[in-house]
Amino acid sequence: MMARGLTIGQKITLTKYTGKLKEIAGARTLVGQLTEVKDDDTLVIAMPMEEKMVFLDIGERYNMFFHAKEELYYCIAQVSDRYCLEQLFLVKMECASEIEKFQCRQFFRLNCIIDMYYRPMAQEGELAEDIKAATIVDISGGGARFNAEEAFLPGEELGISFALLLGENKSEFQLRAKVIASADLKNRKKIYENRVEFTNISEADREIIVKYVFEEEKRRKRESSR
Repeated sequence: MMARGLTIGQKITLTKYTGKLKEIAGARTLVGQLTEVKDDDTLVIAMPMEEKMVFLDIGERYNMFFHAKEELYYCIAQVSDRYCLEQLFLVKMECASEIEKFQCRQFFRLNCIIDMYYRPMAQEGELAEDIKAATIVDISGGGARFNAEEAFLPGEELGISFALLLGENKSEFQLRAKVIASADLKNRKKIYENRVEFTNISEADREIIVKYVFEEEKRRKRESSR
């Protein structure tokens, strides 16, 4: 297993397993770290964090991603145990699928703050005229997570617009998006976190977003290493 790109201390990203790979886009992401390889099917990771520690429930399944240099590895894993060792909270993950290279680069997500505008879908497939402001807080080639003053029902469609600055080039996007989930933000009153999947995005627009995500990630790494 270690020959498949896994190393101790490696960053691990988790999203809730739904059975549909495309729903990874815009999903809530938890970040942990690989601490031990028990055998070919069992890994131990540090309890993931999201502002504070998130305790995973035994029996729950997750999409598990391993970040190795320029490559990304993936498997489905189930929480089989959790415990504390030398004041470190750990999670034992049983791999329910083979660890393999993940090819869908559009699902790599970037934390960000990007102004966004949206219009809900009105009757007969037309967008409402009322334009409202929101803030994208992470984005990928497949979808986004944004904060707004209203929540939406899963499956609801929106028209969204935003712009990305890549170098000196500004790209503007007007897309349709399907709501995956909405939830209250516990630390902010009357603000809701919404996850959406882009539904009518062209491959050209998707590639621009993917390029923006990777270039911005590289830029941040360079700045943090100074």
